[in-house]
Amino acid sequence: MAEAPILPDRGSSESKDGPERLYRTALAQRDYINLELEAMDRGMRPYGLTKSIMTLYLRKQLIPMKELSEELRGQVIAYLKDKQEKAKQAAR
Repeated sequence: MAEAPILPDRGSSESKDGPERLYRTALAQRDYINLELEAMDRGMRPYGLTKSIMTLYLRKQLIPMKELSEELRGQVIAYLKDKQEKAKQAAR
């Protein structure tokens, strides 16, 4: 039986409607809003998204940009810039 992914894809609607524990975060307000938006895109709550990201980090499955090769880092940066530009164009 296949294990469910730790971090669901965006657009998934596997939101669980159970109670959510409250937690404190050291994120700036703008970053917390982005966390909420990202969680909604993935059908999750902010707590669940934070839990998933921290789980990936602790299992060494979340690779920091500085640990990528120059080639991969360049590809990731180009992808993110293109994605950001498309989002700006869609907002117009």
